[in-house]
Amino acid sequence: MAKHLAGKVARLISDFLTIGELTRFIEHEMEKRIVARHGLVKLDSLLNLIARLKNEIRDALAPREKKEVQVLEGLIQRLRNDLENSDMETGRDAMAAHALRLDLMRIVDTWKCMGETTFGVLEADLKEIDNELRRIAIDYPAALTYPGGSAALLDSSWPAFWRHESTIGDPSGFRLANVYPGLATAGVVAPMPGGHPAQDVTIRAAGLATFLRQIRILLLAVSRGSEVERLFAEMIVNDYCALWELLFVSGVQNEHGQVDLCVLEHWTNEGFQGASCLAALRSAPHPLLDRLRQDVRNKCTAHVDADTEIWCADLQHWPMTIDEIIDEALRVIEEVRNCASLDIRSRIFFIPPTYLKGVVGLSAQEGRYWKDG
Repeated sequence: MAKHLAGKVARLISDFLTIGELTRFIEHEMEKRIVARHGLVKLDSLLNLIARLKNEIRDALAPREKKEVQVLEGLIQRLRNDLENSDMETGRDAMAAHALRLDLMRIVDTWKCMGETTFGVLEADLKEIDNELRRIAIDYPAALTYPGGSAALLDSSWPAFWRHESTIGDPSGFRLANVYPGLATAGVVAPMPGGHPAQDVTIRAAGLATFLRQIRILLLAVSRGSEVERLFAEMIVNDYCALWELLFVSGVQNEHGQVDLCVLEHWTNEGFQGASCLAALRSAPHPLLDRLRQDVRNKCTAHVDADTEIWCADLQHWPMTIDEIIDEALRVIEEVRNCASLDIRSRIFFIPPTYLKGVVGLSAQEGRYWKDG
């Protein structure tokens, strides 16, 4: 039975609005989209829950009042039309909740679909939905109790912290970053997936390691106990689980991604020197990994379970603290880096983002700036 639907919908709207504010706050192009991916996760969950909430509202209204949900129905349908079978839906499945294999141009399209204009339109859509829910709650309090959505407050000191050379660094500089959508990232030089299955899957794993590293740095500026801390923690859980899945689970697929082998199977098939090392890591998962994946990733972060208590999303109810999750993600990344270092075909991908000193511009730059998207 669905629980706390109105509260979950309000939280999802609030989370997306907060992520939109973060993309305006963060000055670094790659990090904007690393964070924006989570907005696509929120939209997917919202569509699943708000349809059920709309039906509950209709059922609670008197027969002559049921027409009151028509405006809400239209707003939901508009959002659904914008998302279904779009690059944004693919981005959610392939680069946020999972790390699926995509064709080269699909990678570019999926990454570039996130931008200022797109997110601005989606924010406006969600505010309209929020306002309509507020109206129904005021006019028909017996049918709906709705807390309303709003963006969390951000601290104006964060950008200065992030641009310091000891954290992320100069947002106007050029970087080498081994991320799967590097070709589509402004100001970034990255390896291009070239069709070699073992190396391409290794680039995906290295990209997840980079995403985790950069989110951890962004989190350093944020006050503990805040909604923004929770959002960054959710991103870390999703990427950590996606990394473990990519390393050790073959055959993951949905309608947007191609079936692929995991990193371990690719390395084994290609005779990579790090295969046995990686197999040893698989045999040593964190004892709480399954609980984190089942109770948090599958019910609160990559998905929002309609039948779960709303407070499952609160960090104090997770089986691991955010610091423990970060430590575990770093352990896995470091072990994978050690395994990758044993073979030149994988070693070159596992380095953190690095500024290119003395570079004043990039030729044939395909990346789109956030403000242009």
